[in-house]
Amino acid sequence: MAGADGSSTQSSNKSYVSNDGKGSTFDRNMQSYLKNRGNFIEKTPDEAKNTKYKYFQKIGLRRPEAIARNSVALNNDWNNTAFSAIYQDKSFTDLMYSQASEEKPGRLRDYRMIAAYSEVADAIDEICDETINVDENGDIVTLDIRNTDLESEKKEEIEKEFSRFISMMDLEDNGWNYFRQFLVEGELFFELILKDDYIKQGVVAVKNLPAEQFDPVYDNIQTMLVKAFIYKKPIFSSVDNKKVERYEYIPFEQNQVLYVNSGQYNETKDFIIPFIENCRRAYRQLSMIEDSVVIHRMVHAPLRFLFNVDVGRLPVPQAEAYLRKLQSQYWSTKTFDIDQGDIVKKYAPQSTLDSFWFAKRQGMEATTVETFGGQMSDGNMEPLDWFIKKLYRSLKTPTSRLNAETGYSDGTEMLREELKFAKMIIRQQQRFAQGIKRAFITHLKFKEMFDDWDLFDDNIRVEFNVPTSFYDMRESQKLNLKIDTFNNITNNEMISTIYAMKKYLDWKDSDILANLHFKKVEAEHMFEIEQIRSSGPNWKEMLAQQNEGGGEGGGMPDMGGGGGGGGGGIPPDFSGSGAATGGGGEADLGGDEPPAEAPEAPPAEV
Repeated sequence: MAGADGSSTQSSNKSYVSNDGKGSTFDRNMQSYLKNRGNFIEKTPDEAKNTKYKYFQKIGLRRPEAIARNSVALNNDWNNTAFSAIYQDKSFTDLMYSQASEEKPGRLRDYRMIAAYSEVADAIDEICDETINVDENGDIVTLDIRNTDLESEKKEEIEKEFSRFISMMDLEDNGWNYFRQFLVEGELFFELILKDDYIKQGVVAVKNLPAEQFDPVYDNIQTMLVKAFIYKKPIFSSVDNKKVERYEYIPFEQNQVLYVNSGQYNETKDFIIPFIENCRRAYRQLSMIEDSVVIHRMVHAPLRFLFNVDVGRLPVPQAEAYLRKLQSQYWSTKTFDIDQGDIVKKYAPQSTLDSFWFAKRQGMEATTVETFGGQMSDGNMEPLDWFIKKLYRSLKTPTSRLNAETGYSDGTEMLREELKFAKMIIRQQQRFAQGIKRAFITHLKFKEMFDDWDLFDDNIRVEFNVPTSFYDMRESQKLNLKIDTFNNITNNEMISTIYAMKKYLDWKDSDILANLHFKKVEAEHMFEIEQIRSSGPNWKEMLAQQNEGGGEGGGMPDMGGGGGGGGGGIPPDFSGSGAATGGGGEADLGGDEPPAEAPEAPPAEV
């Protein structure tokens, strides 16, 4: 398959990744690659427009590229095709269903208009409120370094770098807005900023960029690997600062941008669609039904008159003339005319909309006047409420949150949709955490801490704090079920309590030893409290005097509380030391290894 510049697609496929996966993309036909795949690029980008490009070429994760390059299914000539355009049918189906515009600025304007709708805005706010959660340490995102023998000092240094990197994004103040932008637009772009003379200091700032001016450039339609980004920089007119004269296309290396997307594509996989796309049809239906309800009520709101006029036995023409005479009499209103200087009758068009005239023949009732209409306040809003609930369900938001007067329930029961809502938020957090992890690894490579310390991407996991309300309630319910099962099992004398702790409570040996240690400490303190209650705070001195006197003076009375009483016993050791508290290595209680931990709801991790 030939590219736009006449070069074969196979040659361009081999140009952007060298044998070591770190080749210079500009030195290997990067411009041809962007020209073939970027149909929107009128002029090939120049490397000089992005002076930091060369720093990111050999930095970052290359594992996805290496996997795709060695895959039999993904690395084929027939699969190396650029994206095709979408045929746009401006029909009712296009309006109601998920046919998004191919033009990105227009598409984003449409999504922002949907997000400004009151019910949609409320649902998105509910999601964002549950997404950003601050723990007891004041952190929103945490780092977990696992499956590595790295020294504790190096782990602490990596954690300090992570805290500094997260502080650049200022999630505590801007995280809510970032997630709202992510849900509405489907993509987030953050430029990783370096200082030319201090590259080994790593990333010094993170800057949020407008989504409508950035476009990812993909490998091909199946691997969906981002190879680069194109920044469409607007050049404004020197005469009119609101008019854009032209655009400059600036390339960004894939690791130069912290990129987060929703992971959802349109029907032909040409572009990313945001989470808010799920409610497009419900939003259209709700907005139209609201307009129709308003129009219907406005039309039926005026109070009208119905005149049934007795015309006796008049022929039809005379009866109609008689009705027209009455109509002109009631449709006219007296007013003062300045030109004529007298009171005249003028036509009042409003009255024609409020009255209906019907002739009645002789033998029927006399002339009557009735009223009808005025249906503004019938209060029937059930169809509209149904569409509002449908809109909330399309955004995976519990419909129970629609009523602001409903109090917060923290009982033992939890609605199933609340648990689904929490899991949906965790999935959105995972998408964001994945982009943060990749950018942080790029920062560690600039600091020469990743490769020099033999770290891999599997050793780094980034987690957002999970929703704290109903998710924690669900975890508490699961713990109560485990405790109930444990109590029922330990009532059987044939089953060991320690075995039940390991089997049904998922305790490790160190946890069981720590529990036994604290039980001993509690028993020692209870003994001391009993001695103070029976003999006072100087019970130790009294016991020492009794031991010095031997059996001569009759001794102290019995103090109770077990050993160490009136017989001159020695009190137990109250030091409280000598047992593990669960923080050290795994102790051996004998028997088999502890069972695997019970599966829990997945945290927002990478």
